[in-house]
Amino acid sequence: MTTAASVIHADHVFDGEAVRHDHVVVLEGERIAAVLPRHEAPGGLLVERLPGGAWLAPGFIDVQVNGGGGVLFNDDPSATTIATIAAAHRRFGTTGLLPTLITDTAGKMRAAILAVEEARAVTPGVLGIHLEGPFISAARAGVHAVAAIRAAGRLGDARR
Repeated sequence: MTTAASVIHADHVFDGEAVRHDHVVVLEGERIAAVLPRHEAPGGLLVERLPGGAWLAPGFIDVQVNGGGGVLFNDDPSATTIATIAAAHRRFGTTGLLPTLITDTAGKMRAAILAVEEARAVTPGVLGIHLEGPFISAARAGVHAVAAIRAAGRLGDARR
């Protein structure tokens, strides 16, 4: 193992498969290099000790996020809105998400796509976009505006 940048020690570490007690997570840059028993932690490194009883686990990935932090993506499809949403969800362990636009006009869809492209460059955790509609069943529209539902092929390239 190469020299690690930092070590995080937690009473409970969930590695995605098992709970490990009194372990450390060794980080090299932004990557996890190892999960080791505390007594095997590399020496000479700054160890960040989480509070007693703390759990360290992988972050959540949410593939349908309409809003958060008091804002809705459909109301304002902008990079600023996405940053607000991502920050609100990050507080609860979401490390990756797809801002979701429900069925709307082609112009709103274009704005949403451009906002996500901009946000991905500056907001951690924005993985892409989820366009929920407009090619859905009008008979089962739910909260979607029936007037905005269209047959496939009528949108064209949403970036234009």
